[in-house]
Amino acid sequence: MNGVAIAFCLMPLLAPEAIFQQAASVPAQGELKAGPVPENLAANKRTAKPSKHADRILNINFGSAPVNSPPRGVIGGPGDVWTLVDVRETDKLALPMANGRPTDVVLKLSENDGEWGIPGPADVYHAYLYHNCRCVDLSVTLSYLPAGIYEAYIFAHGDAPDQNAAIEIQSGGTTYTGQKTLNDGTHRYRDREYEAGNQYVKYTIEVKNGSPVVITSKHDGSTLSMFNAIQLKRLRVK
Repeated sequence: MNGVAIAFCLMPLLAPEAIFQQAASVPAQGELKAGPVPENLAANKRTAKPSKHADRILNINFGSAPVNSPPRGVIGGPGDVWTLVDVRETDKLALPMANGRPTDVVLKLSENDGEWGIPGPADVYHAYLYHNCRCVDLSVTLSYLPAGIYEAYIFAHGDAPDQNAAIEIQSGGTTYTGQKTLNDGTHRYRDREYEAGNQYVKYTIEVKNGSPVVITSKHDGSTLSMFNAIQLKRLRVK
């Protein structure tokens, strides 16, 4: 990382929150096994309602929860729920959908011990997790996703032009590969106007019953592997 990048990066990451809150009035839609809205989700009322397809969206962000801007990814809206995975955490159970309803989905993140931030709003893209060893590629395993076709949006970039990632997804015996985040020698990756091939990559994948989804962030331009955020949307099948 050059001196310019370091000067921008040496800012404290803002205090993480365990999960974003939202009102408990959204009915379960049957896309995933749902139970009562947990008390910690119902406690805080959001001014924004969950987005139209929040019952089919799963949101995950890494390192730090947004605090000075509403949660916003490529899909969904500012009233949607996100699950936070903090540094050194490796397991999350019963991930909620974006409408706040809990599911059977289990997340496992490989060992990690580093957290850093990209200058700009403290949004879902701001913080990222990595491993100081620089000898491992981080991976996320999602188990118990219902079968179906999903759009997968993976945010993965560190705060240097060459700290991009090549994203690979394994699901149902198929490997999806070939998509990378930006590595063009500029700081355009800091832009908050999200576009595929810059801050994130997009795949359309098939999830099969009983088969976990494994998402790997492979270091590409540098020795760093990272995750900033993940969004999954199950496409409605007619």
